Amino acid sequence: MWVRLPPGALRWEHPPAEGMFASMLAIRTRSATRRLHAWYFSCRMVRVFDAGATRESLDRQVARLAAAQFGVFAREQVARLGATRGVIDHRIRAGRWERLGRDVFRLAGDPSSWRQPLMAACLAWGPGSVVSHRAAAALWRLAGFDPGPVELTLPLYRRRDGPGIIHHNLLQAVDVTTVELIPVTTPARTLIDVASVSPREVVEEALDDALRRGIVSIPRLRWRLAELARRGRTGVAVMRDLIEVRDPTSVPQSVFETRLLRAMRRAGLPPPEAQHPIRSDGRLVGIVDFAFPDARLAIEADGYRWHSGRARWEGDRTRRNELTLLGWRVIHVTWADLSQRQEAVIDTIKRVLAGAP
Repeated sequence: MWVRLPPGALRWEHPPAEGMFASMLAIRTRSATRRLHAWYFSCRMVRVFDAGATRESLDRQVARLAAAQFGVFAREQVARLGATRGVIDHRIRAGRWERLGRDVFRLAGDPSSWRQPLMAACLAWGPGSVVSHRAAAALWRLAGFDPGPVELTLPLYRRRDGPGIIHHNLLQAVDVTTVELIPVTTPARTLIDVASVSPREVVEEALDDALRRGIVSIPRLRWRLAELARRGRTGVAVMRDLIEVRDPTSVPQSVFETRLLRAMRRAGLPPPEAQHPIRSDGRLVGIVDFAFPDARLAIEADGYRWHSGRARWEGDRTRRNELTLLGWRVIHVTWADLSQRQEAVIDTIKRVLAGAP
């Protein structure tokens, strides 16, 4: 059956339903056939352009995802954005993506950083993997811990080969947080963990650093220690010993002060007061690093103080003169004194405390 169509009747805005195209081919007028073919190919071109736009949109989404994750992303993540196995393989063959490990990729050309393998390892191990121990301490920038190997804690049931130094433990929600989207143990849990794998002196300096910066508190540490001690966690005893000798109201203000305090403690000296204010007629004369108020003895851990400029040097001299007028003795200790002449420093402090001239 032939049908005469009015002019413009073949200008479709949307593709026809399946089966209608075959019936349209029966139209015998030459002009109508040309118009039909033009419409058909225009529809196909629109679909091709739409597919290209989708691919561009996918790349933009992956770029945003990678930018938030130090240049890396997981297969599961891009699959949720619409990337099929074929799309992923094509990107790799084209050199646009690089495979880092088990279903983890990075954008080619993205700058690498120490955080990148941390994020990549968490993605490779999947949900529940958390940066911990020494890697977490470095991520929190705790004193004594520099960026190094990847170290993670995984759920107990996850046993297979994968990147990093692996610990298996059940972490509670209160022990996990994020730093720049990287899952990591909290400062309190990190300190307890590193106490099981690092030298005591290093842990002590990291503890004072965390207390000084206010990212952890002794009450919170006590709370987590009480919980973890029931599970027999290693590191609990070391951390408990360290916080027992600390005054939560006065924390050493540098690693050098922590080491000087440790040297005095090991020598059997009575515990000094850290960051002790000295006043005269209600006026603050100064705050000394350590003080034995009963003996009117102040100890200053100079560190690099003498390299901080003439104004600071003159201010220190003025303060020392005022302390001397108030009857205080001041002992200055430098890095060289502590590292090379520690016994002489301790002997001097003992003599002054004993009342020796």
